[in-house]
Amino acid sequence: MTGKIDGNSKIAFFVKEGLDNFINDIIVELSKNFETKKIIVSDYSIIDEEMEWADISWFEWCDELLIYGSKLDRAQEKTIICRLHSYEIFTNYPSSVNWNAVNKLIVVANHIKTLMVKEHHVDSNKIEVIANGIDIEKYSFKKRKPGFNIASVGYINYKKGPMLLLQAFKSIYERDNRYKLYIAGKFQDGRYVLYLRQMIIEMGLSNNVIYEGWVDDIDKWLEDKEYIICSSVFESQNLSVMEAMAKGIKPLIHNFVGARNIYKGKYIWNTIGELLDIIKEDYDSREYRDFVKNYYYFEEKTNKIRKLLESEFKNNDKNDYTV
Repeated sequence: MTGKIDGNSKIAFFVKEGLDNFINDIIVELSKNFETKKIIVSDYSIIDEEMEWADISWFEWCDELLIYGSKLDRAQEKTIICRLHSYEIFTNYPSSVNWNAVNKLIVVANHIKTLMVKEHHVDSNKIEVIANGIDIEKYSFKKRKPGFNIASVGYINYKKGPMLLLQAFKSIYERDNRYKLYIAGKFQDGRYVLYLRQMIIEMGLSNNVIYEGWVDDIDKWLEDKEYIICSSVFESQNLSVMEAMAKGIKPLIHNFVGARNIYKGKYIWNTIGELLDIIKEDYDSREYRDFVKNYYYFEEKTNKIRKLLESEFKNNDKNDYTV
């Protein structure tokens, strides 16, 4: 008989410590239909044990855990799902995975799929695009008006374009010195600490650029902001921008690789001149929230994941067994 997924079917989620922030809400939602278990892996041996327990093994991130799990003998008998974000593309991890043992690779955007096929030669039929969903009910909405508080959220590293961020804000400030840039995040390279500290002084922005460190309650922190700016060179989706949009905050998005596949063109800037124009264009809080609701609604994305899991398990020859 062929194994069928039901309320008793078991899903094990494998993830390294500190990297589970993108998967927690999905686990909660899938727990309504499946028996779930999140495994924070500190020793590879636990992967052997929990893959034996699970009907479906989900690897959050395409990293060493998937490399190990995909090469186990039992991987040939189990349904294996991996969800890749973006940084993994630029490592050797994908090329080290036994993709023959992986049923589906979930990516969050089409440009990520394109790169995985081109750079790592993963079968395009094995890749499913399911964007990250935003639970908009977690973010308090209000109709806002143009103001002077600009937010920047996320880790501060080369990918986020901190030098462009500072140059962009300097131009905004020169147009009107009432603007302020509030930065919530954590530096991942000490060189940027030194550089930004120096340049903020050199540019005369000491009273207008405010670094507030890592913020846990981003909904509360964003409450007095009117804009959120992204200066990244590459993103898979940029959840912090969408979280702000869910609150009715206007996005100012640099044209990172893949941006036009994710956001409306009216939110995207190539040059600082275009950025200044976007700031002055119409401000519509309801439009920003509706964009997230219509295209990145959490429940809709989670339903896609649920259906994918059901389909892969039911149609997977690995799950055929005789009783």
